[in-house]
Amino acid sequence: MPSKLAESGPEAGSSAADAADAAAMAFFHELDAWTEYWDIYHPETRGRYYFGEGSEPGLLSRLVPRVTTPEIFTAWKKRALGSDSDGEFERCAADDDVAAAVSEYDRLVAGIFERHFGDAGDERCRRAYLTAVHRFATDTLPPATERLARVPPGDRRWRTAGRHTNDAVMMWFVWALQLEAAEAAAAAAASATASAAAAGTGALRALLLSGVATGCAANFAWRGHRRTRPEYRADPATEELLLERGLRWATDFKVAAAEVHQLYRIREWGAPAAR
Repeated sequence: MPSKLAESGPEAGSSAADAADAAAMAFFHELDAWTEYWDIYHPETRGRYYFGEGSEPGLLSRLVPRVTTPEIFTAWKKRALGSDSDGEFERCAADDDVAAAVSEYDRLVAGIFERHFGDAGDERCRRAYLTAVHRFATDTLPPATERLARVPPGDRRWRTAGRHTNDAVMMWFVWALQLEAAEAAAAAAASATASAAAAGTGALRALLLSGVATGCAANFAWRGHRRTRPEYRADPATEELLLERGLRWATDFKVAAAEVHQLYRIREWGAPAAR
């Protein structure tokens, strides 16, 4: 399936740029609708793809701290900082609850991605997605007016409900955690002959992780949330450089993961390691 753009949308016009924005907005809107805004768009899930509802915890609680700190969260941070023991992250990713959670997120995101972008194996699709992530990361997509109208001013989400972006710095790395854990769980469960479906999912994970690497860098450089690589500036040259690097990383999951780990180290320590 080739790359595809949303043909229409409640906040889109008819130009090619508007169509690209419509695809980006639709993708991130639907992703948020199943997670942070589940109570508005998918109350039937009872927060399954977020932190849950009442006494029923959601899948995200298995990956990031809420009441307790999951082992996989600590293991990923150690891995990113280069201080983990051999196999520690993989062991945590193989836990039944963790593997089930990351696999369910995999399926959810794969369906959303295909609806709005198409086939992650297609270069035009990869380019369209990475461009969308850049717009999302730099908070330059058109406003989310429909969603803002549904969120009352007293809601803690009201400040960001009208924007398609990410203000929670750690969520870039949580996304990486999910993708890396899903890749590890899939590798552990894979047979000697991988199916075409499994290969396609792997291509999508690599693209999504590349988007984390470029999006996180753009978010930090453009919006000043944290430190990033010194060569990144809020300018067209950096945008072009990130797209060029992102397209390369999108074909190699391990390289994309290594770049995300480097960005996490810079976030923590303030200076890149020598290359």
